[in-house]
Amino acid sequence: MVAPSVADTTALVADVAVRAASPACQRDYIFSYRVPEHLCPVITAGHLVWVPFRQQQMQGVVIGLHRRQATALRDLIDLVDPELSIPPLGLALAHWVARAYYTPLAAVLDLCLPPGIVQQAVTTWRATSNGLNYELGSLPERERSILFYLRRYGEQSEVELRAALRGSDADLRTAYRALAERGLIARGMRIDPPRVRPRLERVVQLAVADLAPALAMLRRAPRQAAALRWLAERGDRQPIALAELRDATGIDMVSVRALARRGLIALFEREVYRDPLATLTPPPDTPPPLTAAQREAYETIVSTLEAGSGGQFLLHGITGSGKTEVYLRLIARALRLGRQALVLAPEIALTAQLVRRFAARFGNQLAVLHSGLSDGERYDAWRRLRRGEARLAIGARSALFAPLPELGLVIVDEEHEPSYKSDAAPRFHARDAALQLAELAGVTVVLGSATPSVESFYAARNGHLRLLQLPERIGGQIGADGLVHARPLPLPPVRIVDMRRELQQGNNSIFSAALQQALAQTLERGQQALLFLNRRGAASFVFCRDCGYVARCERCVAPLTVHYDHATAAASEPVNVLICHSCGQRAAAPVICPQCLSRRIRALGAGTQRVAEAVRELFPQARVARWDRDSATGKDAHGKLLEAMLARQIDVVVGTQMIAKGLDLPLVALVGVILADTGLYLPDFRSGERTFQLLTQVAGRAGRRSEGAQVIIQTYQPDHYALQAAREHDYQGFFREEIAFRRALAYPPFGRLIRFVIANTSEAGCRKQAERLASDLHRYISERDLAGWRLIGPAPAFFRRQRDRWRWHLLLRVPADTTHREITVALDALGPLTGWVIDIDPVQVL
Repeated sequence: MVAPSVADTTALVADVAVRAASPACQRDYIFSYRVPEHLCPVITAGHLVWVPFRQQQMQGVVIGLHRRQATALRDLIDLVDPELSIPPLGLALAHWVARAYYTPLAAVLDLCLPPGIVQQAVTTWRATSNGLNYELGSLPERERSILFYLRRYGEQSEVELRAALRGSDADLRTAYRALAERGLIARGMRIDPPRVRPRLERVVQLAVADLAPALAMLRRAPRQAAALRWLAERGDRQPIALAELRDATGIDMVSVRALARRGLIALFEREVYRDPLATLTPPPDTPPPLTAAQREAYETIVSTLEAGSGGQFLLHGITGSGKTEVYLRLIARALRLGRQALVLAPEIALTAQLVRRFAARFGNQLAVLHSGLSDGERYDAWRRLRRGEARLAIGARSALFAPLPELGLVIVDEEHEPSYKSDAAPRFHARDAALQLAELAGVTVVLGSATPSVESFYAARNGHLRLLQLPERIGGQIGADGLVHARPLPLPPVRIVDMRRELQQGNNSIFSAALQQALAQTLERGQQALLFLNRRGAASFVFCRDCGYVARCERCVAPLTVHYDHATAAASEPVNVLICHSCGQRAAAPVICPQCLSRRIRALGAGTQRVAEAVRELFPQARVARWDRDSATGKDAHGKLLEAMLARQIDVVVGTQMIAKGLDLPLVALVGVILADTGLYLPDFRSGERTFQLLTQVAGRAGRRSEGAQVIIQTYQPDHYALQAAREHDYQGFFREEIAFRRALAYPPFGRLIRFVIANTSEAGCRKQAERLASDLHRYISERDLAGWRLIGPAPAFFRRQRDRWRWHLLLRVPADTTHREITVALDALGPLTGWVIDIDPVQVL
């Protein structure tokens, strides 16, 4: 007998990242499974599969395939869906994100899959034939209730039984085992259906070429004959929706089935995409001529695109300089080259306007991905991109993981925005991940901004990114030839108003005299105004002038913000309610101080609600709208506000940072910043940078189509370098001040930060955990003599208590050239960091 060769005993083995960990878990569940013979020809790395895991069936993603001896391995069960496969580029990016941000690979792979496809195999119990006939009275009470329930309602999952019988898991499991040992119940398994599936519609198609014999056959069925004639008169003989046929002819389903049985029509189902752009009718788009600066930027970038050599660019263009038109030209070239393109935008509000411009240029080649869409719409967009039916993806942070097997171009618009950093696990930064994606794929990436992040501009100054600049704002005018010609426009003048002097002059209003006058003139001319205040609500907090009491959230300690509640109020007298912006807790605004019973309790400060009310009081005829997280709720809310602005249905918009992010509002002639100081002195090293960016961006909304616009910034700190740079539209001056500050303290880009946050219901326990980790980190640094590694803290977080949990944090500062591997080794050496939030390269430290 000949012994089998090694090749005969090997099998195809799949390494699978099993989706078994909770989001807070920091370990990977990667196991190897033997691939059954019938799956070997079709399975690939990236497929979503079912695998046995302990005593259950779980879903997982195949991350690798290889051949080896596999006699001790369990068999993989099956593919979840042959189409649910992550492209190789998506897998490579997921591996990088997991390593770079110290997060489980399975958690990142979830981002690469469409929403709503998660399924779980749940344990079920059913009564056996013996159990159906057993005398219930002879059983203990708990076992009797379980068997009675199963006999009455049939097979049930353990979750359903626990909800119905209200027992603890331990008690119920003991009862299950006892009943199973008696042979009265049997264990089973049920796979819950996915929450989202392809949408199908029934369609009908004419199945005969010669209509005369068919109509003769239907002499006694006039309704069927009429439906057949209607189908024939359409001419194209293409399938149409059954609902359309029934609406047009009034035919019922009995008659439809009769036509199908006679072979006169074909009745079948087809997939219908849920398209969020179906009702969008953008106006015709004619590409404008490029300015010299735009053309130079376009030709520089497109050369690398055509050569397929990659290339990383920072497009620094002032507000209104035409960055979006450069993006559109680059995308068009990429599509002509047979490649796909990805555009990231930081906010849904900005995505809404970009989608309109891109849809006008690229039509049904566009797929949109962001959290404002339904799961079904995102599921269909994912599948269109995976199949190559859509060539351009546009969306917020998560669109980075869209399946783009033929990617050629990545654009990150407003690359400086902090919202590109995820504040939930996995805590990745979409801008940095986009740079890595482009490097992995060897494709071109463009970062665009009027106010680049300090890190990006520093990288461009040092040659890691190629800097391209658009230094002029573009307007348009109609020439003698009847065509629109680009012409340079000056940036709007910015005036800083010192609110301390306004108070000295007796002006206690929200608005300075200069802003009131400018607002009146703007409304008289029929132009629009934006009023910016990065604070929601009607007032910042409630304060007692006698004892100093401040109304705070019981769960978060943070001051409660005053809001007008029009829903429960009389038409003319809104009720004040207090809302916590952290946990959402609501309370009635006190009439007297609960601490000293004084009636001298007042709401202080102002929010967007109060500003909007103040505008209505000053200008009763003005049409005022708010644009913040409270008002822009529901699907398409941002799009509707934008349409109302463009249609001149709004005169004054009062908003938070949502209105400062790249919106193109051609009729805005005045921008007023109600208070520039709200984030200026927060204990965060990026506070100056964020203030400058917000002010410069919101100022850039004014005068984008014509001259004569103005910007007024109200502040109590007029000499701060961020405000002075914003007044002069001077990014270079701001960068010089900010980079000197960062260099002196070794903050990014001269160092890297790792933030550790712990939360506990006990403040003492929270502090103890933080101090223990700090001690472990100090010991790790000293034992290895790590130069440049320094610990800051531990200390209470700025938001010290949230949702009844106290928060402490500490920062580890390491040299800028510290690798992901070195950070991972250090974190692994600290042992399981259960309960800790670990944020590598954080964008805020509050």
